[in-house]
Amino acid sequence: MEKLRVKVSVANIWSSPDKPRQLDDQELAGHAKDWTQSMSDQETIQLCDDSMVDTQVLFNDEVLVEEVQGDWTKVIVVDQPTHKNPTGYPGWIKSDLLAPAIAEQATEETVTISVKTTTLYDEGHLPLAELSLGTKLEQLYADKCKVKVATPLGIGFVDTEATQIPADLVGQDDGETMVNIGKQFLGMRYLWGGISAYGYDCSGLVYGLHRVLGITLPRDADDQQVSGTPIEVDQIKPGDLIFFAYQHGTGDVHHVGMYIGNGEMIESRTPGKKVDIAALTEPKFAAEYAGYRRFW
Repeated sequence: MEKLRVKVSVANIWSSPDKPRQLDDQELAGHAKDWTQSMSDQETIQLCDDSMVDTQVLFNDEVLVEEVQGDWTKVIVVDQPTHKNPTGYPGWIKSDLLAPAIAEQATEETVTISVKTTTLYDEGHLPLAELSLGTKLEQLYADKCKVKVATPLGIGFVDTEATQIPADLVGQDDGETMVNIGKQFLGMRYLWGGISAYGYDCSGLVYGLHRVLGITLPRDADDQQVSGTPIEVDQIKPGDLIFFAYQHGTGDVHHVGMYIGNGEMIESRTPGKKVDIAALTEPKFAAEYAGYRRFW
């Protein structure tokens, strides 16, 4: 299969080419941030209700091409494990949001954007793109100020500080660090399929927080719930994932949050709502508890 890279900050992986609405033209043109901010709550809810978007990809993410259909490409997202396909997450993306890797990207040394957003500059220090938390880049050179990276847009530069987790967010262990990073997004609106600093769904939030630390876990909550290490209630620590399922916790998994301590979790709650902190004693959650898992 041909390998391509995502050449915009964030792009949707649609369930089929006929799903986008007229109001989605901004996203299809590569402007996911503006698209996310321009939608009403009801328009974001429709993404879920009509099963329009399955997931997202970040700048420089690698995809495998399965087929091309007009202006659309069916791809497999290789770093998003799923039961849907053993190779990665399948779905459709607008073809002009993809580009081949450049020769310099053959290096195996990588860096990850570890702040909410940062700017990718070209060699003349002109902005090329805004990059989201979790974006992975091939590193060519680094000093205390700048990191030189290879991207599908060519050679670029990012601030070195943007590839380091801010000191005030670093916890006693990886779990606490993820919780601290996640709290930056409190109050941000839920986005179905979202995995970027512009919007997360429930499983996208915990996927994205692990991704900053170089930990790959399945993309969706149901797959996450059967992966990782099971943790007993008396052993839970901040950073562990807690799952919720229908039929009093025995049916299909429908939600995941990250434990933060003191009987609470951080979560991207549900379409139309926001990233918040919830008590595990809320009746909805207490009745649907389906276990803890640890990936760090």
